[in-house]
Amino acid sequence: MKHKTLFRLLVKLLGVYFIIAGSVAAARMAMQIVFALTQGTGMGAPYLWLNVLYSATGLLELAAGLYLFFGGRWVVDRAIPSNRPYCPECGYDLRGAAAGRCPECGTVLPAETIHEVQQQNLREWDPE
Repeated sequence: MKHKTLFRLLVKLLGVYFIIAGSVAAARMAMQIVFALTQGTGMGAPYLWLNVLYSATGLLELAAGLYLFFGGRWVVDRAIPSNRPYCPECGYDLRGAAAGRCPECGTVLPAETIHEVQQQNLREWDPE
């Protein structure tokens, strides 16, 4: 397993953690707010905004978890920059590849990866 693939997996796992923690925090605080508004006991009105703020942080944590789980490409590319084009599915080194598909697994390559492969091929043929 390539380092970048392993890192992507760890980012997804971190996303799962944030999704669970954010969902639990937001739900707990929402229940406390509803209880306080309906029962009139527990926390007073001055502290209601604190629970709204805590609910918002839970929602932000949930949003960050969803981003990390379903993408996180910006984070991964900044942590482990790629100096060569790789297949996003199997990690195959695409230097010299001519088609818009990965020669190893057959995945259709995104447009930015195809452009990156073309630029890499031009640099190899014209070193200046």
